[in-house]
Amino acid sequence: MFILKIGGSALTNKKTGESFVEDVAVRVAKELDKNEKCVIVHGVGYEGHRLAKKYSLHRGLQNNHVEWAHLRTRVKEITKTIVNILVKYGHPAVEVSPADIMRTSMGRIVFFDLEIVKEFLDKGFIPVMHADGAVDDKLGLVVVSGDTIATDIALRLGASKLIYGTDVDGIIDSDGSVIDTIDKDNIGNLHLWDTDDFSGGMKKKIEEAMRLHGITVHVINLRKDGTLRKAIKGERVGTTIKG
Repeated sequence: MFILKIGGSALTNKKTGESFVEDVAVRVAKELDKNEKCVIVHGVGYEGHRLAKKYSLHRGLQNNHVEWAHLRTRVKEITKTIVNILVKYGHPAVEVSPADIMRTSMGRIVFFDLEIVKEFLDKGFIPVMHADGAVDDKLGLVVVSGDTIATDIALRLGASKLIYGTDVDGIIDSDGSVIDTIDKDNIGNLHLWDTDDFSGGMKKKIEEAMRLHGITVHVINLRKDGTLRKAIKGERVGTTIKG
């Protein structure tokens, strides 16, 4: 069983907001085998990040209840599109809302009941989840990134690999080339750049991946045909991260 995190950068253009949701969803649907066991988690994309910043949702629940509801509605539109396309191509995809099964304290996940996710997997379904706002005992509500959700699911369910789908060919070095492998021996020499991505961008992905001891992580370009299939099969593609 593996986890596929479809990044917001793969789904939308970070600068213009142009949507690639349908294109990416079709590509995923075509490259998944019918009998593959996986959980899909997607990011919020351009609009989600824009709204989160506009309404300062990273500060928790204030006088912004309608704004939180608005953000979740927009994110679920992406989920609906992905699920509909997967089903159209013969995959039994079902939406599972993280906010219904997850709780946090100061932004840290303290409760994550994945029993329903596990049951869906065992019965042959593909659970589709998304970055979400979680009820927090200190802050009211907090944003939990799709990267964090995907990592926690991989750890708790014992996934064999986690695949991050992005809009670039992998993690790019300072000279513009794709880094083939990142591990504990070379991570200290990497330039983990800052980002204005609300969920932390590539830096966040590397940090999350290093928590996954024994679970292989691939960072691939999900805007390109064939990359997902290669990652699933364990072929060399993108950047491999070993925690």
